[in-house]
Amino acid sequence: MFWLQLSTFVLFDLLILALLTTRLPITGLIFATGRHAGTGNGDHTVWHLIAHVEAERAREQPPTPPAPPPRFPDLDPDDHPTGRHHLRT
Repeated sequence: MFWLQLSTFVLFDLLILALLTTRLPITGLIFATGRHAGTGNGDHTVWHLIAHVEAERAREQPPTPPAPPPRFPDLDPDDHPTGRHHLRT
């Protein structure tokens, strides 16, 4: 039982230590942040990368003309608009 408690204690301590060391404000000690995380000059955030990808997609695709607005039929398809056309089966 002692070894189980000791190993659990050590694992939780390592987890807490890992969480703390990834959040330290020391510039030379960066473990888990990637280049895209905005950690220095010239680095991009995720939003910058998304904007670059969207701009590339917009350049690759030709512009499409806007769709025409929908038109409603001028005439009713029923022969005799008596109001009973809703009761047909």
